[in-house]
Amino acid sequence: MGIQYMTDEAGRKVAVVIPLAQWEAIQSELRGDAVSSPRDEADRREAYAELAAGKSLDLGRAMADW
Repeated sequence: MGIQYMTDEAGRKVAVVIPLAQWEAIQSELRGDAVSSPRDEADRREAYAELAAGKSLDLGRAMADW
Protein backbone atom coordinates (compact mmCIF):
# COMPACT_ATOMS: atom_id res chain seq x y z
CA MET A 1 0.00 0.00 0.00
CA GLY A 2 1.36 3.40 -0.93
CA ILE A 3 0.44 6.92 0.04
CA GLN A 4 -3.26 7.68 -0.40
CA TYR A 5 -4.85 11.12 -0.54
CA MET A 6 -8.35 11.92 0.67
CA THR A 7 -10.22 14.69 -1.10
CA ASP A 8 -13.26 16.79 -0.35
CA GLU A 9 -16.28 17.16 -2.63
CA ALA A 10 -14.42 19.74 -4.75
CA GLY A 11 -11.47 17.39 -5.28
CA ARG A 12 -9.09 19.29 -2.97
CA LYS A 13 -6.68 17.15 -0.97
CA VAL A 14 -7.65 17.32 2.70
CA ALA A 15 -5.82 14.37 4.27
CA VAL A 16 -3.21 11.75 3.56
CA VAL A 17 -2.88 8.11 4.59
CA ILE A 18 0.63 6.65 4.64
CA PRO A 19 1.88 3.21 5.62
CA LEU A 20 2.60 2.92 9.33
CA ALA A 21 6.27 1.99 8.79
CA GLN A 22 6.76 5.15 6.75
CA TRP A 23 5.04 7.25 9.43
CA GLU A 24 7.24 5.75 12.14
CA ALA A 25 10.35 6.51 10.07
CA ILE A 26 9.23 10.13 9.69
CA GLN A 27 8.59 10.41 13.43
CA SER A 28 11.98 8.90 14.21
CA GLU A 29 13.65 11.40 11.91
CA LEU A 30 11.81 14.31 13.52
CA ARG A 31 12.81 13.15 17.00
CA GLY A 32 16.41 12.92 15.85
CA ASP A 33 16.85 9.25 16.62
CA ALA A 34 16.70 7.98 13.07
CA VAL A 35 19.51 5.69 12.01
CA SER A 36 21.36 7.18 9.07
CA SER A 37 22.95 5.02 6.43
CA PRO A 38 26.69 5.33 5.92
CA ARG A 39 25.98 7.16 2.66
CA ASP A 40 23.67 9.63 4.45
CA GLU A 41 26.39 10.31 7.02
CA ALA A 42 28.99 10.85 4.29
CA ASP A 43 26.66 13.28 2.51
CA ARG A 44 26.02 15.14 5.75
CA ARG A 45 29.73 15.45 6.51
CA GLU A 46 30.42 16.65 2.96
CA ALA A 47 27.69 19.30 3.18
CA TYR A 48 28.94 20.59 6.54
CA ALA A 49 32.53 20.70 5.25
CA GLU A 50 31.43 22.71 2.20
CA LEU A 51 29.52 25.15 4.39
CA ALA A 52 32.47 25.49 6.78
CA ALA A 53 34.73 26.27 3.79
CA GLY A 54 32.36 29.05 2.77
CA LYS A 55 30.96 27.24 -0.23
CA SER A 56 27.28 27.35 -1.06
CA LEU A 57 25.33 24.16 -1.47
CA ASP A 58 23.62 23.24 -4.72
CA LEU A 59 20.00 22.95 -3.56
CA GLY A 60 18.97 21.39 -6.87
CA ARG A 61 21.53 18.64 -6.46
CA ALA A 62 20.55 18.10 -2.84
CA MET A 63 16.87 17.77 -3.77
CA ALA A 64 17.67 15.39 -6.65
CA ASP A 65 19.83 13.23 -4.36
CA TRP A 66 17.15 13.21 -1.67
